[in-house]
Amino acid sequence: MTAAHSLNQEWQNWLDQNLERRCDPVELYQIMRDNGFSRTVIKVMMGDAFPASVEEKPKPKGTVDYEALANVPLGANRPDLPLKRFETDLLQLYTLENFMTPEECETLIRLAETELKPSEVTHSNGDDRFRTSETCDFVHIREAFVDQIEEKIARTMGIRLSYSEPIQVQRYDVGQEFKAHHDFFSPDMPGIYEQYTGEMGQRTWTFMVYLNSTPQGGGTRFTEIDQTFYPKQGMAVIWNNLHPDGVPNPFTMHHGMPVEEGKKVIITKWFRENGQGPMFYAQPEEARQQGQNTASTLESPGSRRLTHTQQAKNRKQARKLKKQQRKQARARRKK
Repeated sequence: MTAAHSLNQEWQNWLDQNLERRCDPVELYQIMRDNGFSRTVIKVMMGDAFPASVEEKPKPKGTVDYEALANVPLGANRPDLPLKRFETDLLQLYTLENFMTPEECETLIRLAETELKPSEVTHSNGDDRFRTSETCDFVHIREAFVDQIEEKIARTMGIRLSYSEPIQVQRYDVGQEFKAHHDFFSPDMPGIYEQYTGEMGQRTWTFMVYLNSTPQGGGTRFTEIDQTFYPKQGMAVIWNNLHPDGVPNPFTMHHGMPVEEGKKVIITKWFRENGQGPMFYAQPEEARQQGQNTASTLESPGSRRLTHTQQAKNRKQARKLKKQQRKQARARRKK
C-alpha cells in the first residue's frame, strides 16, 4: 500500500467513526475541505451521508471552468509518448518521458547560462536557505527556439499559451535545493496574494521538464504522498495545483531536494486562470491535429510574430513581478 493510499484510509476510518458517532456531516465535510480534500473525493468517501446542503452551486457566468481545467486533454497531441498518472485521489500528477529531445535540452541550458541569477521567492519566511538555486527568465530572450518550446508545452498541456507565464530555467548545483513549497499563491496571505495573482489569476497547472540527468540527488519529492521523481533528461512532471472546484490543493506540496552530485537544470511553465481568447484547444482531436502541424507552423515567421504577440502581456506582467520582488529584497536588506 502506498503512503497516499494509507493516508486516504486513515481519513476514511476517521470519517466512518465520526459518522457512526452521529457527528454533523456538514462539520465533517468542512474539516476535510480544510485539510485539502476536494468536494468530489469527499462525496465518494461519505456516500449517502454526504450533506445535501453543500451541493455545488452553479458557476457564475464568466468564471473559470475548473472542472474543464481538471479534465484538460493532456498529451492528446502526443499519443506517441507514454503519459503516466500517479495513482492517488489526492492530486492530479503525471509524468511524460522523452517529452524533449537531448538537443532541445542542451540548447535551453546553453541559452540560459549567461542569464542565470540567484532565485527569489514570492515572500520571505526568514530562511535564507529556503531556495538556493539560480534562475533564468526567458522573458528577455527573444529566440525563436524558446518560442517553439513554449508552444510545444502549451499544445501538450492542451491550454493556450496566453494562459501561462513565460518558461523559467532553474539550475541547482551540489548542495542547492528548493525546500518544500506550493506553486499556487496562498489566499491566506492578503496583499501578497493580490499582488501576484493580478490580472492573470491563480496558478493552475505546473509543467516541469528536467533538462539533464543528475547522477545523485536532486529529486522532486511530493511530501504529502511520499513520491519522488529523479531528474531524467527530457522527462516532464506535470500536476494540477488546484482541486476540480478551483480550491488550492495542499497535497501538491513538493521539495526540490539537494543535489548530491553533478547538477540539476529544469524548466518550469506555470499556467494561469486568465488569458486572452479561449482557454483550451477546443477538442482532443483539434489538439492532435495542431500538434501534427506544430513543427512546420513554428518554423514560419508569421507564427513567430503571433507567439511574441501572445506573450507580450505575460512578459510585461513578469517584469512587473520581478521588479516588485527586487524592491522587497532591497527593503529586507535595509532592515
